[in-house]
Amino acid sequence: MDTAIPSTTAAPPVRSLRREWTGAFVVAELVGFLPPVLAGTTLVALDAAEPLLVLGLTAAGLLEGLAIGSANAWVLHRHAPAVDGRGWIGATVLGAGLAWLAGMGGSALLGAPGAPVGLLLVLMVPVWIAGLLAMGFLQWRVLRRVVPRSGRWVGVSAGAWLVGVMIPVVALSVVPNAWPPVAHGIVGVLAAGAMGLVVGLLTGRALDGLLRRDAG
Repeated sequence: MDTAIPSTTAAPPVRSLRREWTGAFVVAELVGFLPPVLAGTTLVALDAAEPLLVLGLTAAGLLEGLAIGSANAWVLHRHAPAVDGRGWIGATVLGAGLAWLAGMGGSALLGAPGAPVGLLLVLMVPVWIAGLLAMGFLQWRVLRRVVPRSGRWVGVSAGAWLVGVMIPVVALSVVPNAWPPVAHGIVGVLAAGAMGLVVGLLTGRALDGLLRRDAG
């Protein structure tokens, strides 16, 4: 008598997974973007040296990753409990830290007096790409244990963050420098919520497809 081997994941209701994943992402970004905003505004107000600013924002980025990873893990526990939640959180924290370090470190080097911009761009572009791919790649290493052939998660995650990160970058760039730091902070948090919405929608759709395909 043949017996069916149960799948490691169950096909979640489309609307339920995507709605919960996106909502959790928005909340996580609203909470998680506060440490970078507070660290950045504080260090700038203190006229901190550039290396200290990079290190401070990278440390704050780890907290942002913790918020995102924890929110992700909560949804995964509900819809794909076989995925290692702690591993996912750790991967997200490390990926966020690497992304902040690559982004802020590269910007600091390019802005240094007398910096050879052309040479630095050649050197930093691969670093920026690696930083963009880091979170998705590390998360995929956790996801692949449960969901085979899930490599496209890396590209989807990188693309979603590339689009999402542009929201606070553009929003903060149009805020007049004369505005008080509190105003910059408020704009940053609101932009972070919009970023969470975009990244959550794009990655939630991809995750739903991977889980439903594996369950089928």
